[in-house]
Amino acid sequence: MSEALERKVEALYRQLHTLREERDKLNSKAKIWAERRNRIHEEIRNITSQIRDLRQRRNTLNEEVKKLKVLREATLRKRKEILEEIKRLREERIRMNAERPPRSRSYLEREIQKIEWKIQTEPLPLDMERRLVDQVRALEAQMKFYRRVEAIKDKIMDLRREAEGLKVDYANYRSKISEIAAQSQEYHLKMLKKIEAAKELKAKADEMHQRYLENREKARQINLEMKKILDEIRSIRSLIKAEEDEEKRKKELDLKRRMEENALKKLKQGEKLTFDEFKILLEKGLI
Repeated sequence: MSEALERKVEALYRQLHTLREERDKLNSKAKIWAERRNRIHEEIRNITSQIRDLRQRRNTLNEEVKKLKVLREATLRKRKEILEEIKRLREERIRMNAERPPRSRSYLEREIQKIEWKIQTEPLPLDMERRLVDQVRALEAQMKFYRRVEAIKDKIMDLRREAEGLKVDYANYRSKISEIAAQSQEYHLKMLKKIEAAKELKAKADEMHQRYLENREKARQINLEMKKILDEIRSIRSLIKAEEDEEKRKKELDLKRRMEENALKKLKQGEKLTFDEFKILLEKGLI
């Protein structure tokens, strides 16, 4: 019985050794998959950092585009207001043609100059001087028309120059917006490529993590199987020990019985007993 159990233990140890080798191989593979997964995770972290940088650059450019669009629209509105003002002034000048004095500006200026010179250089009666002053006022009233026309003309010229400057500004804003928007789009496309690359790497990392988990699970199952085998070995060892203890106990009883028989025989024959023989007979109450 003990030999059969010993052979069973040896077989279990061989099985345990095989399982341990298989488990160690699985743990080694799991470690390799984990290292590959971790390297890819590090690469993903680097790409994610690049994505954040590209997104920040794109957003900064988009904010700049928004500001430029506000300035462009403000320029467009301002130019539109100026053009409307030019139109209004032109219409006013057309309406004023109906109020044009019968005399030319140069004529009025000469007459005013002539009268003022006369007033300043000639001794005149008071009533005559008053009439001449009234004439100057009347002529000046007519001169207001030409001065208003001149003011409108100058104003239109100033507004045209301002409108032309705003036109140039508008074109510059539009060009700058187009340039920055192109840069923003470039960063956006680069970001999308990085995002796609990160997705592909994540898929690979997930696959490697799954391989890692599969190997770890297989190793765990083998550990459970090894534990069962070790429990079985301990159980068999207990049986072997119990069997050995029983065998030892039987041998000791048999030896004691033979010593007792031999001691009784010697006692009957009057032979001298050994201490152990004496002790056995004493314990049995035979002497």
